[in-house]
Amino acid sequence: MATIEYNDGNLQRLFAELEPKRRTQALKGGFRKVANDVRKKAVANLRGEIRTDKDLEKGVRAIVFKRKAGFRVTVGTSGDKGMHTNRQGLKKPVLLWAEMGTKLRKTKDGGGRRAARYRAAHNTGSMPRYGFLDKTRAQVRDTVTGDMQKMVTENVERIAQKYGCK
Repeated sequence: MATIEYNDGNLQRLFAELEPKRRTQALKGGFRKVANDVRKKAVANLRGEIRTDKDLEKGVRAIVFKRKAGFRVTVGTSGDKGMHTNRQGLKKPVLLWAEMGTKLRKTKDGGGRRAARYRAAHNTGSMPRYGFLDKTRAQVRDTVTGDMQKMVTENVERIAQKYGCK
């Protein structure tokens, strides 16, 4: 069996030379690059599932953690991001519904003496669960760790060069 050896001694020394603020800057920069790559894949999966526009795609967000090492790609609504304008001109959080799906909705029955005036109870439909984030997770699960190591290494070297540690 072939073994692969990786000597990161030079990287460790370079990382130790950086001041603490630059270390976190280097790590977060690497995480941000990987998070944005994962976000792009999630948007591509979203495009494959439903018809989208820029506002809907902006609802897929990549968040780099402040206190811990890591990132998260999530869907949400903030302002007009992640919202869809329907035929009545109302903003609806379709992106959240596309990820999680909705249960079957019904109207209420008019009932009472004036029942003839009202429409009978009926189904108004449901939205299927597309789960484009789960598909993205399955696609990038194997490669994200290697990409993170590579991006963090590149970022540490770039910041070290910029601030004269190399």
